Amino acid sequence: MLQDRIYELFERIHQDLVARRREGLAIIVEGIKDAIFGGSEKAARQAPYIRDAIGMQRYMGAPLLACIPLVLASIYFYGWRSLAIIIVTYLVGIAVELTFCAIRRHEITEGLLVTCMLYALSLPPTLPFWMVAVGIAFAIGIKELFGGSGYNIFNPAISGRAFLLLAFPAAMTNFWYVPFNPLTDGLGGFLHWSPESVKGLDAIAKATPLGAFRDPALANPDLFTLVTGFGRADVLGATSAMLVLLSGLYLLQARVIDWRVSIVMIVSAGLTSQFLHFVDPSRFPDGLYTMLSGGLLFAAFLNATDPVTSPMTVRGRWIFGMMLGVLTVLGRGLTGYAEWVTFSILIGNMFTPLLDRFTIPKSFSAPAIQKR
Repeated sequence: MLQDRIYELFERIHQDLVARRREGLAIIVEGIKDAIFGGSEKAARQAPYIRDAIGMQRYMGAPLLACIPLVLASIYFYGWRSLAIIIVTYLVGIAVELTFCAIRRHEITEGLLVTCMLYALSLPPTLPFWMVAVGIAFAIGIKELFGGSGYNIFNPAISGRAFLLLAFPAAMTNFWYVPFNPLTDGLGGFLHWSPESVKGLDAIAKATPLGAFRDPALANPDLFTLVTGFGRADVLGATSAMLVLLSGLYLLQARVIDWRVSIVMIVSAGLTSQFLHFVDPSRFPDGLYTMLSGGLLFAAFLNATDPVTSPMTVRGRWIFGMMLGVLTVLGRGLTGYAEWVTFSILIGNMFTPLLDRFTIPKSFSAPAIQKR
């Protein structure tokens, strides 16, 4: 059968790469194979532990596949500079990871590939390359200081973004490109380095949708702009809400992420914002605007669902998702940061051990010792 031949082709390529000691490429090929066909004969030696046969390679390969449309969209919207940001992220991230591997004598893990991708797609398209490098070095370094993949307390990609927000707030929040628009710009960024290289100062946006809401002098983007990303300035991976939703639906269908975290987080944010909009419409937008603006959708599907830093129990995931949604809305409306989903996830990561401890089913708990 054709399916068997394709599977055998992946196997031959993988074995050839292993024989040539191309471990990084072998991991990518095996991840793509398991993401398509599913299953793995390998047992996990450390967290995260998978209960069914989807396999760690598929578990890590599926987010990379889900990000491919977002990468292509970022190139179209912001030019080839977007791809350069991703390449710099991988080069520095792999170099830092290999350094720790050599010092601590452990193998490089598949999680590095996902961390680099999610970190790069959460950055503004105008961010200087040296800041990109500093952020990913911090993200990988802080993960390794906690013991490496499976032992990290905080989501590595979010940690790197949070570090940049605190260290370089102006570069992370004040400078944006007006993206190329398919309705007017043809092939857009596929033909250019960046919007600025073609349009000059006209390519500099004043604000993202969240920034526009906080500035009474600016008009809020309409629903079409929020959904498609046509004319909407934002981070590389979150410009088009439609593409993020499609990527999230793929991950849900592949059973790589749990809807109890992502969907509950999105709905909680929408309901909370809609309620607070009636109380103070100047600080809080309506629920639909909240769900479609900023990096909420991207974070809900690709960051908050990290298997290491999110709860393992069903009830814990419900609470975790609701907590992240509420914190995101409160942070957006009551703090100086227009986008607060980064910090809400880090706060949620701190509470993950407690949520697991107090929501574990009784059947898995130790029986109470009765004193006589």
